[in-house]
Amino acid sequence: MMVAKINPRSGQRRLFFWLAISVGILLGGGWLTSLGIGDWYRGLNFPPFQPPGWVFSPAWVLILSLLAVATWKITDVNGQANGAWFGAAMLLYGAQVILNAGWSLLFFALKRPDFAFGEIILLDLILVLMVVTYFRISKSAGLMLLPYLAWLLFATTINGWIVLNNPAFGH
Repeated sequence: MMVAKINPRSGQRRLFFWLAISVGILLGGGWLTSLGIGDWYRGLNFPPFQPPGWVFSPAWVLILSLLAVATWKITDVNGQANGAWFGAAMLLYGAQVILNAGWSLLFFALKRPDFAFGEIILLDLILVLMVVTYFRISKSAGLMLLPYLAWLLFATTINGWIVLNNPAFGH
């Protein structure tokens, strides 16, 4: 039986790569958010269940750190990528990055929570598919995405409430 040699540095580099992408997502999302935080945002009606603003940054740091580790885990299972599921996982990962940034752009920078609501529903679907796909490659990687999915569904609820309870969006 032949055992594949795995270079631990290669694994460390891959982990650093996925963590760097998560940091980029955090920085980009923070920048897009900062474009919309102001009188417009403070003038919105918010749901009574919305957490205080300080909760969002640590929540996203945890979620995107778990995303990086989960993605690192599926990029090299037993020394090699996992066929067709791996390709699907990478497509879903890319879609998630784009939709995540798109939501911040729509909601904050363009001040369109109504458009952002439609977009976050698509992001919810992509993330459900990601959880299933990651889980097929690595159970622990799929489980690591569950906090992201829970937070995203909570954010979807907040976004929907804002759209329904602010007259500027036709309600």
